[in-house]
Amino acid sequence: MNRLCIASLVLLSCAVTGCESEQAASTTKSQQDAAQLAPAGRGPYSVGSTNMEVAPEYADIGDRAMHEFLLGLSSESGQSRYVADILKYPEVAWVTDVVVPDDATLYGPASGQSLPVVTFLTYPSRGRQPKDSYAYPYHDSQYGVFEDMLGPGETPTFADPDARYPLIILAHGASAHGIFDVRHAHNLASHGYIVAVLTYGDDRTGIPDEQNAHVGYLRPLLTKAVLDAVLESESFGPHVDVENIGISGHSFGGFTALAVAGGPYMGNATTVNDSRIKAGVIAAPWVGGNYDGNDFFAFGPENSGLNLVTAPMICFFSWKDEATLASFILPAMKQLSGPRYVVELVDQPHVFEGGSWQDRDGWEKLFFDAYLKNDAAALEALQTGRSMQGGNEDRQLFDYQRVSAND
Repeated sequence: MNRLCIASLVLLSCAVTGCESEQAASTTKSQQDAAQLAPAGRGPYSVGSTNMEVAPEYADIGDRAMHEFLLGLSSESGQSRYVADILKYPEVAWVTDVVVPDDATLYGPASGQSLPVVTFLTYPSRGRQPKDSYAYPYHDSQYGVFEDMLGPGETPTFADPDARYPLIILAHGASAHGIFDVRHAHNLASHGYIVAVLTYGDDRTGIPDEQNAHVGYLRPLLTKAVLDAVLESESFGPHVDVENIGISGHSFGGFTALAVAGGPYMGNATTVNDSRIKAGVIAAPWVGGNYDGNDFFAFGPENSGLNLVTAPMICFFSWKDEATLASFILPAMKQLSGPRYVVELVDQPHVFEGGSWQDRDGWEKLFFDAYLKNDAAALEALQTGRSMQGGNEDRQLFDYQRVSAND
């Protein structure tokens, strides 16, 4: 197999084998004595969000149909569908029309198309009274509600109108969407970040029962286009610290983060990347796997193309993950050229359970504080921290840690 099969990230059930000796990373006594870290929790800022309100006629279509709109799945009759089609106020929602280059070799059926990409942004807000919130009609909003959501004619009011805030891009996995990150994005914004959450709608250009390798090139292209739009906007651009932009993703979102940060998909140097990315969080990242008995590496032979990624990265993995294998992730992390940190989420499946998301959030905030806010205390804690308090069992693998590109 020499191409990406999106479905493999959802359906793969092969067992993790090999590299068991790497599970027990040796540590020095000082590392063993490193303090447990406090979880992130909610930050001090009120949070605002851009508009994602669904039109009334679509508000009761049910979770399955809503999921299909969010993924970009066509209807049974073949009619194209995407979340942009069901927004109540599309003119005030954050929708970026991306013109895909006319190159079928890279972009397959998406070549030459104009693809709208729906994004929502959260940001540190001055707060309004009364504070409005909006529950997106999907799984009873168990992934969070939109706080202080902007309506028609409204512009964001930042906590400090003169400040520039670091920006974090959130990239979801395959067969997923941005609504899964509503609470995640609000929590990051409460700590002083502007957060842009994309819903890629990968299935809009997918061909059933095909491997759809083009999505691996399309993801970084769409991400860069949305970043350009945010920075060029009158409402958000002047408030972004353009020197401190990060990206965070789970599964295929982790692949997306690595690609945008400079990793060439299948070793192809024409993969879109963006040097403005200064730090990345990659949770259970897809970097390849064993398919039908053959090893496939997402970033060239042995993932050697990851040596082009110089931005700091923190990676989360589990030996129990049967979709993105530790036996591929750990060697890939050693290919990175910049600072790196690796945290094991013990006994977790591909989609983490309960407290392990809390652990991820704690490490993520610490990492971004260190590298996007230049917080010296956060950097020291990141370099010495063994695990997060609360949550599930997790541990930093110090043998994989590299604090500078020269180590």
